[in-house]
Amino acid sequence: MAFEDYNKALKRGEKAYKEALSRGEYPYLQVLEELLNHESIVSEVSLGLTEIPSDAIKGTLTAGRRTAFAPNYMPLLDASTEFASKWSALCDAHIKEGIHDAVKAYEYMHRYYIMEGNKRVSVLKYFNAPSIPGTVTRLIPKRTDSEENRVYFEYLDFYKYCPVNYLVFTKPGSYLDFIALAGKESGVRWTLDELADLKALFVRFSQAYAASPSFRGLGIEPSDALLVYLKLMGYQESLRKTPDLMKEELLKIRDEILLLQEKESVELVAKAEEAPKKGLIESLFAPAKKNLRIAFIYMKTPEDSAWTYGHELGRLHVAEVFGNEIETVVYQNVDPGKDIDETLEKAVSEGADVIFATTRLYMDACLKAAIKYPKVKILACTLNAAHRYIRTYYARMYEAKYLSGILAGIMTKNGKIGYLSDYPLPMNLLNINAFALGVRSVNPDADIHLLWTSVIGTDPEAYFRSQEIRIISGRELITPASKTRMFGLYQVDENENLVNLAMPLFNWGILYKKLIDSIRDGNWEDIDKKSGQRALNYWWGMESDAIDILYSAHVPEETKKFLNFLSGAIRNGSLSPFRGRISAKNGPVSEDENHIFTLEELMKTDWLCDNIVGHIPALDELTPEGKAVMLVQGTRPEPEKPAVSL
Repeated sequence: MAFEDYNKALKRGEKAYKEALSRGEYPYLQVLEELLNHESIVSEVSLGLTEIPSDAIKGTLTAGRRTAFAPNYMPLLDASTEFASKWSALCDAHIKEGIHDAVKAYEYMHRYYIMEGNKRVSVLKYFNAPSIPGTVTRLIPKRTDSEENRVYFEYLDFYKYCPVNYLVFTKPGSYLDFIALAGKESGVRWTLDELADLKALFVRFSQAYAASPSFRGLGIEPSDALLVYLKLMGYQESLRKTPDLMKEELLKIRDEILLLQEKESVELVAKAEEAPKKGLIESLFAPAKKNLRIAFIYMKTPEDSAWTYGHELGRLHVAEVFGNEIETVVYQNVDPGKDIDETLEKAVSEGADVIFATTRLYMDACLKAAIKYPKVKILACTLNAAHRYIRTYYARMYEAKYLSGILAGIMTKNGKIGYLSDYPLPMNLLNINAFALGVRSVNPDADIHLLWTSVIGTDPEAYFRSQEIRIISGRELITPASKTRMFGLYQVDENENLVNLAMPLFNWGILYKKLIDSIRDGNWEDIDKKSGQRALNYWWGMESDAIDILYSAHVPEETKKFLNFLSGAIRNGSLSPFRGRISAKNGPVSEDENHIFTLEELMKTDWLCDNIVGHIPALDELTPEGKAVMLVQGTRPEPEKPAVSL
């Protein structure tokens, strides 16, 4: 009987061998000693007896037995060999009483390599054992800048308080995201009950994922797919779900998981596209444009938030332009944690065709609503969000900030310029750097002093006064009731008199009008087809009139002419603020004088120019609101860490 099993295993091994050759891959087991020839191991840690996931066992420690097995650990030696006899004897023992002796293995970068017990692994894999008992030694590599290495060290930190070996994420930040979804805090040890629940959840999800034909052969790790699933369905809500229900829900969020296989998962729409003009006959027979009900959701009110006030001006603009062709409705003071789910449900139940969610903090709730109500078009005001079921929109404020920086560099008398920002988001870092590059282009010796309003204890006025900083870039807009004139680029003289110089401006009304036009004209569906499987992010700039900058009468006319000339160059694409050699505080960002940064590079900005006095704040420096924003879509500094000890 066991020899029949050996022959079946042999056929599976020969098939895997041939398939590997046809793909140009190595047709035998991997050998750890050969993999480590050019790698530095800084330490070894004994993990003791543990259950090794069968799929994670990739090879052997030494080259002695590698040609006896195919990559799937099935045998390759003839049935008449002594090897086949021993394999068959192990097979008989497993059928009668089970294989209980633990193998010995090394773990390196989430993969396991067998030092003793290769035939036991082969037999157990033949019988589809989900895990194999083994005594494991972990080999810890040297830290590098590679993405795989960074993720692995995040896993080592995670393992200290959640010692599981089956969660294998492939993208940086995933372990922190998972901890947050599970409702745990980083550094807090998981209880035995929590670990048991997690194991059961993973097993059920893996069964559902493996049984879904849509995901076979894509190379997407079950753990990565699980993270997407939990973001949409909730951790606690998923703990008791059956594999059948999970399989059904996986089909609903299929496109969101398929984004994981895209190298660039976000399709940036860089400019507004006008709908193609129709001929006379086509216009006569074109269907009438549908009147739309459009909901705007605000976290605060226009009276107490300049950000909300800007979007409210945009809403009023489209209401006036479209008249009776659209109906707008506002939901304000909507808390991202308590109220947003209920508000989205209310907006849909009240007939909303389109929903504009004006803060990134609504993203998760919007995503769930978009899956539940696929006919409603939901857009969130943010950047670089890889979600297939909703679209995001933002404006390239950095273009106006570059011009504002040039003006600041011209107007400063002592080479000191202040810059005030709120949250350390990539888009704000981009604005800061554009401003700094603008300053440098006309005043290479000037410094930009950066302060964050979301950092605990920040007192901008006192700091700028103490440093004799007279030229300051503040918030873009203020509320109508605000008495301060500290917005845009302004100057404070020796007598504390304030003079406004320029105001970078979000034209939300123009942006909203063009988005609504694209829905009513049919461009919405056309651009969806062009994007394939990628998420759609609208990121329009001065070329599409989504951004502008206004200058006051206090700016000299010749300076205005110069700035308007540069503005025209940005609009026609002949000038890019981010071009050539650029040095950051921690080293060069670009050393090629001909390099022009792509939008994809810019939206991932996580550095500061070296003419900036200040830093990207760490999480523990921020106010509670600042922490909430940063955890959703912030730039997490990665300080040097000591060698890992477990």
